[in-house]
Amino acid sequence: MRNENGITLVELLGVLVITSIIMVVIMSVFSTGANSSERTASRQQLQQESNLIVEQIRASYLKNEKDSAVERQFKVRVDGSKLLISRIDGSNENIISTGYQYSMGTGTGPAVVVFDRTKVSPFYLKTCSNNQCFEVQTSFSKLK
Repeated sequence: MRNENGITLVELLGVLVITSIIMVVIMSVFSTGANSSERTASRQQLQQESNLIVEQIRASYLKNEKDSAVERQFKVRVDGSKLLISRIDGSNENIISTGYQYSMGTGTGPAVVVFDRTKVSPFYLKTCSNNQCFEVQTSFSKLK
């Protein structure tokens, strides 16, 4: 009679192969989850930045034009990776946002958008970072 209490090399190799396959599947699932989480966080950051930009433009748009210091028009322009807001003549220029790629108008659109506080002003903004983009299409108007 033979002693059959041990395991053979073939059985050991079989267990190692099955364990390796299970580990590869588990690592793949974790990797996919981490990448998805990173993309979602990046998209949310772009969305929050775009919403902040729109709110800052809205605040400028809604300033009281009856005040002599407030001009009827103002402009928003792209300067490299900066989005700037200023008076029509370019004075009093402030940075709204920085660190992203911006396009306004029709997508590839103009680098400058002029807003008139007395008229409805449609606005399109595309904010991009790391091969992800977020688009906002809205309009600004006041009730009379």
